[in-house]
Amino acid sequence: MIDFSKGRKDRPVKHYSVGVPFVLLLFLLSPLVVLGPIAIIACLIAGIDPLEAGRSMWHVLTALRGTHVEIAQRDRAVLVHIS
Repeated sequence: MIDFSKGRKDRPVKHYSVGVPFVLLLFLLSPLVVLGPIAIIACLIAGIDPLEAGRSMWHVLTALRGTHVEIAQRDRAVLVHIS
């Protein structure tokens, strides 16, 4: 369980809880720890600004909001909704 707190002096504190186990969170973020430095080195070798590349990737990921991806086969179907 991850708890985020947000508040001000004049307003009460709001708590947001996300039910994600810490081990699962580490497992999901581990590729970023391994591939992040490799991507930065590759950007520097290719002459690309790593911050600009990261900013561009962030814009692409945030532009996917509201996207529906549906893959259907004869007996199976997968629907992914990015919100």
